[in-house]
Amino acid sequence: MEFTIREMREEDKHGKAIVHYESWIETYTPLSVDNYLENLDKHHFIKESSSQNAPTLVAITNNEVVGFISFGKTEKQNDNDDWSEIFALYLLEEYQSHMIGFALTQRALELSYPDNVTLWVVEENENAIHFYEQVGFKKTDDTAPVFFGKTYHEIRMDYYRTEHDN
Repeated sequence: MEFTIREMREEDKHGKAIVHYESWIETYTPLSVDNYLENLDKHHFIKESSSQNAPTLVAITNNEVVGFISFGKTEKQNDNDDWSEIFALYLLEEYQSHMIGFALTQRALELSYPDNVTLWVVEENENAIHFYEQVGFKKTDDTAPVFFGKTYHEIRMDYYRTEHDN
């Protein structure tokens, strides 16, 4: 499958937001309870996603945004300044398992150099955890609550440069 990875442009923001919404529904519907996701306001979700300003790369196939990754300096306070974070990585389901997610992640890691990189993933999202482990991320003991109609936990995964850049 042919695809292009590039920095998001203004004209990509709506397509990125649609991917964000649709992928979010596809990914988290199995976890949600009490019709939590069915009650999301699609218009509001897309508007909010379109307005986010983190550095973002998009994956383009047939002139259409099919995936994206948002990343940047971590929003958490650290003792040092050598950490970046992947805030979001989403692909439409039909474009998964075609190396697009890997290409997006590798490019974000390159652009984050020389920082170590962290991310948070829902503990029950075993596919995502396996994907990130294949890329080189390692689970940590850090967890945080996340709500999808009931409380789940996200786990933090870290990518250490010293393990990959030697």
